[in-house]
Amino acid sequence: MAARGSSAEPWPLPRCFPERLAEARAAASSSLRPCVLLTTGAMNPPHKGHAQLLRQAAERLQREGYCVLGAWMSPSHDDYVGPKAFRLGTLHLSSGLRLQLAHFMVREDDLVAVGSWEANVTGRWPDFPEVAAELEKQIQGRIEDPGSLGSMPRVFYACGTDHAKRCGLYQGFGRFGGEAENVGVVVVPREGEVAQPESPGKFVFVASAAPGDVASFSSTKIRESFKTAGPEEHEYLCHAICEEAADFILRPSAEQRAAYKEDFKKLEQQLIASDA
Repeated sequence: MAARGSSAEPWPLPRCFPERLAEARAAASSSLRPCVLLTTGAMNPPHKGHAQLLRQAAERLQREGYCVLGAWMSPSHDDYVGPKAFRLGTLHLSSGLRLQLAHFMVREDDLVAVGSWEANVTGRWPDFPEVAAELEKQIQGRIEDPGSLGSMPRVFYACGTDHAKRCGLYQGFGRFGGEAENVGVVVVPREGEVAQPESPGKFVFVASAAPGDVASFSSTKIRESFKTAGPEEHEYLCHAICEEAADFILRPSAEQRAAYKEDFKKLEQQLIASDA
């Protein structure tokens, strides 16, 4: 059963996809190569920094001669996020709510869409190489007349420096073998971080850090902000996620509250604890 807040389509196409696909077909005889982008993570909750990470990665790939057909944010499975939040003693928002907030945030985004496949797998949580391989299969299944592209779109996995180092991604996805071995990597550092060198032969690239205050957003800070309620909190959530998400969290309708009863119960408990 799909989580509330998820699209009926596990990998909905970004709005730019048809136009970018036509562009890639028109340039198939040149060196312009098609690709798509993916980022995964708890996204507990999602924020503008997650979408900006994909834009930074797209900009790097475009400089490398790729045509980026689209990008997906994929919030992680509850079976991964729940135990992690418990260990850290922090709030766990359900996959349904995390997907809903992500959909609000990218509703008007041309490049970025929200993938719900990972969050909706039954009985287990798929790790990021499996998610990347699943996206690759989905994209390949949607491309009619692949010969007109010159090559099938390559999936690139976008992540931060900590994840890249911890998971050995500077050595590329080839180390995982199997269906994910052709996936590329784009590491996106935060401002002031020093990434390891690129390895183009392994399809590993390093993007520029995100400019401005979008780089300062973090799920941890947003969870902390849930402990207060008022105009300042609404303004912060508008800035970090979007106005629709801020209204949803702080001013839910009766229908929304009923649909995400357990999440709103947790949020209210945070307020009570902070006032104690």
